[in-house]
Formats: sequence, C-alpha cells, structure tokens
Amino acid sequence: MKQSKNTVLLVDDSATNNLLLQVVFEQNDFAVEVAFSGKDALKILKRKHIDIVLLDLMMPGMSGFEVLTAIKENPETKNIPVMIVSADSERADADKALELGAEYYFEKPLQLNEIVEKVKGALA
Repeated sequence: MKQSKNTVLLVDDSATNNLLLQVVFEQNDFAVEVAFSGKDALKILKRKHIDIVLLDLMMPGMSGFEVLTAIKENPETKNIPVMIVSADSERADADKALELGAEYYFEKPLQLNEIVEKVKGALA
C-alpha cells in the first residue's frame, strides 16, 4: 500500500507565491493546502492533518509571527514544523521567528529546490 502524501500548508497573502509553491510541491508528490491569511491557516489546521507549514510573515490582519505563536501555543499543532518564507531580510525577524519555534527562515526570492529539500529534510 502506498504511503499517503505529506501535506504542506502554504500561508501567504500573495496568490502568485502560493500558486508557484503549490505547483512545485505537487510536482514533488506533496498534497497542498493553501491559505491567504493567518485566520484561514488556523482554521485549516483545526480541520485537516497538516505535516508542515510554510508561512509568510507579512500579511494583512494577522502577522506571520502571530500565526506562528498560535500554532506553537496550541497543544494539537505545536509539533508541526513551521518554515518562514519572507521578503524581509531583517536578521532580527529571522531570529524572532526561530525563537518562536520556526524550523527555518527562507528569504524571497525563493530558491524552490532548496525549499523542497528543506521541507523533505524536516519531515524525514
């Protein structure tokens, strides 16, 4: 019996970024869920099994930091690896994200192969 695919949750207010990553992950045999806001992401996490989250920091409404904190404070989701994807190259933001429990911090423009490899590594 084939093992079920790992599911990645993409959280970014940019439809372009989500679509790009969705295509790349689907080509690499992942199931993909997409959220355009932090609130949507948290709703998806409540009702679906997610193996890993790729999270943008700069979003309207709820910031990526707030979403990351909510994921890590919830006993049901705290063990899900979260990787940050951000256009912000501020060292302080990367440090803060890692302190809050993020597994990894990617800067845009994204190196798609690197992201897929890091995600596979985090799930191995």
